Amino acid sequence: MKPLRLLLTLLLVLVAGLALAQPAPQFWIRNLEGQRFDSRKVGEEPIVVSFFFVNCVPCLKEIPKLHAYLSEQLPAVHLLFIDPLKEDSKQDMIGFAERLGVPQKFFYKDGLGIVSRKFFTGVQQAFPTIVGIKGRQELFRLSGLPEGALDQILERL
Repeated sequence: MKPLRLLLTLLLVLVAGLALAQPAPQFWIRNLEGQRFDSRKVGEEPIVVSFFFVNCVPCLKEIPKLHAYLSEQLPAVHLLFIDPLKEDSKQDMIGFAERLGVPQKFFYKDGLGIVSRKFFTGVQQAFPTIVGIKGRQELFRLSGLPEGALDQILERL
């Protein structure tokens, strides 16, 4: 039984490693303040993208926690909170940002879903999803912030 468990564990690690070896999509998007972010222009600088929507209950905890942690531990990281739902207006997002105490410059509207479709090709979109990118490679993909996730982000970036 032990050898089978070891083999399954190794297979899982290999499959996860292959998934992370995927190139990250290239994209550009504007934040709520109108500033343009272009992933092609950041070179080797790390990017963390968090997909959310304004009525996402887990996002209420995740967004301020992720913002505070990265601002303190990795201030050079490009952090983008992207809302791909056309139903969420810019005003909804501004109110959401204010309620969470996170500056509007970190929030991006993807109302047509162009950016999110690049990240969720062939898979079901889930919220919140956090994706880490460096050097045009996807380093990690998390569903929310499970226990130990912030340490994993710090380690991989």
